[in-house]
Amino acid sequence: MNISNILFNSVAQKLKLKTSTLQEEKNYIKNLLNQIDLLKKSKEKNYKNLSVKKPSAVANEVHQQDLLVMYIVNITFTKANTIIHVSDIKGNMKLFYSAGSVGLMGKQKKNRRIAVSKLISLLLKKATFLKNKPLALHLNNVNFYNSLIVNKLKHALYIRVIKRFNQTPYNGCRKKKIRRKKYTKKFK
Repeated sequence: MNISNILFNSVAQKLKLKTSTLQEEKNYIKNLLNQIDLLKKSKEKNYKNLSVKKPSAVANEVHQQDLLVMYIVNITFTKANTIIHVSDIKGNMKLFYSAGSVGLMGKQKKNRRIAVSKLISLLLKKATFLKNKPLALHLNNVNFYNSLIVNKLKHALYIRVIKRFNQTPYNGCRKKKIRRKKYTKKFK
């Protein structure tokens, strides 16, 4: 028997894990080793066309899931509200909460620190399906509260990607042109 087979069998017996997942990983490793061998041969013989074997479909799907993001958590600050929504990769919305859904009204919704902390705690209570799933965190117009949001979410969720979209200009809109007063001569 090969050393890798002996190690595979001993690890499977000791840990009593599902052998199907270990078998898939074993197949993936074999395919990687085959690709490495082909690349080494190509360096020696200077092949121009390589035929690299693709990993099996099952192993490919498993390892693509490790690299992909499964859900997107989007936090948006508007002028008068704070919004959190969770969607899957295809764009289907799973959860939607605004500052009004945690009991904030009127000018209270503009207090970002309170609104964000309440919304994140509500999100963590309701969205139990997000545990141990790779997430993308999209922050829209969240200027000064980046670190607060990321620190609160990274302790409870597995965040793979953070994207920031700041759409408001730092100096605001262009000021309106000042009209000059018309100068009229006074006749005597």
